[in-house]
Amino acid sequence: MSHFFKNNKLIVLFCALIIFIALIGLSIRSHSQSIPEQYAGDSISFGQRVFSYPMQVISATTKAIFHNEAQPSQSENQLKSDNQRLQAENKQLRDDLKISDISKYDPMAVNVIARHPDQWMNTLIIDKGAKSGITENMAVLTPNGLIGRVTKVNQFSAQVNLISTKGRTNRLSVHILNKDKEAFGLIDHYDEKSDRLIISDIDNSHKLSKGDKVITSGLGDQLPRGIFVGEVEKVQNDQYGLSKQVVVKTGANINQIGTVYVAKRDPKTVDRSEEDAS
Repeated sequence: MSHFFKNNKLIVLFCALIIFIALIGLSIRSHSQSIPEQYAGDSISFGQRVFSYPMQVISATTKAIFHNEAQPSQSENQLKSDNQRLQAENKQLRDDLKISDISKYDPMAVNVIARHPDQWMNTLIIDKGAKSGITENMAVLTPNGLIGRVTKVNQFSAQVNLISTKGRTNRLSVHILNKDKEAFGLIDHYDEKSDRLIISDIDNSHKLSKGDKVITSGLGDQLPRGIFVGEVEKVQNDQYGLSKQVVVKTGANINQIGTVYVAKRDPKTVDRSEEDAS
């Protein structure tokens, strides 16, 4: 009788293992998140928030203690320095918001709650998900420009693939603006040594110059057209001389990302606003 129960336990364990492996295979083949994956992702993100919040409190408390123990003259100098820094940051933010009008994309402010060192230039996790209206392929940006797009959505969190993400499936289509003409290209890869994007597959007939603006094309990627990506820093031929490549300095600082915006845009609304503007 005991052998019967032992055999049943082994059968149940074996079946559970098969189901688990099958679920992993389905999740790899599918871009959509299954319900168990969503709950797992939200649980992990919740733990990351719980861990990061006390660390922020401890950090702030420690700074306050040392600040209070400092000499009065040092405290006054530090206060003046902080005020000047905050004023400069606020001015820069206001200037950026005037330059890059992202309001037409119905932006939602979100916070970055996780960014793993081994995936630093590939992905990050934000603190909003399906419950807040986030869906796959929404553009993620700062006032300075595009940083990536949403690729996986949980109920209360989401994964963002950065424009520097490695892999041929993440190549985004862009337009390079030279005076009144546009050249089509694809973001080929991110050069970690130079901290620059490389855009390839540009027709040789196009004349491009340093300082040309790079924007999203709105073709194929399901991203809105016209989001600023960066500026051309260098124009060169590819290794075969059949097309051009450009080196692009991104508008947004991809290495340092805190609060970002998800473009919850209605394509019809964006298209209509662009037609009215023209």
